[in-house]
Amino acid sequence: MEKNKSLHYNFGMEALPVLFHSQTNQFMKYLEKDGVKFLQFWWNHVGDRLPQEKRLSSGGLSYEVEQLDAKTKLVVITLPTPKENEEPYFLGFIAKPERRFLWIRLPTTTAFALIRDDSCKEEHKTSFGYLTPSGNYRLRGVGLNPTKQDFKRIVKSKIQTKKAWWK
Repeated sequence: MEKNKSLHYNFGMEALPVLFHSQTNQFMKYLEKDGVKFLQFWWNHVGDRLPQEKRLSSGGLSYEVEQLDAKTKLVVITLPTPKENEEPYFLGFIAKPERRFLWIRLPTTTAFALIRDDSCKEEHKTSFGYLTPSGNYRLRGVGLNPTKQDFKRIVKSKIQTKKAWWK
């Protein structure tokens, strides 16, 4: 957790991606059971670890789950409007059933983020990228319109590209 970064950043770019990648089944279970209460719990938990001046309201925090196929779900989390550079607008999590080889859990998850990018020279000051299991951001594009529809469209296109590559 980066104490010099905002609650918004720590929640969206570190806590949730790490939680999702490491405990996908539990994450999905609690999200589908408790919804926004589950997300607010983690928002407050992250906030409790930061100085008082870094804490913010979770107003605007929401989610939706879309069944993409028999085994794949897309979770889109909408965060409060970013106030600082590198804070996310949206998170997109692709959840598939766990696969194991002996005692090793094979990777079946993918996470994306659309973040505010003040250094971007495009009309929309945003960047789009992957979030690794350790919470690292890997840039994949810039200038995407910060709307949920555009975010979902680009995430779905990345999934289709990935599926075509694996065939």
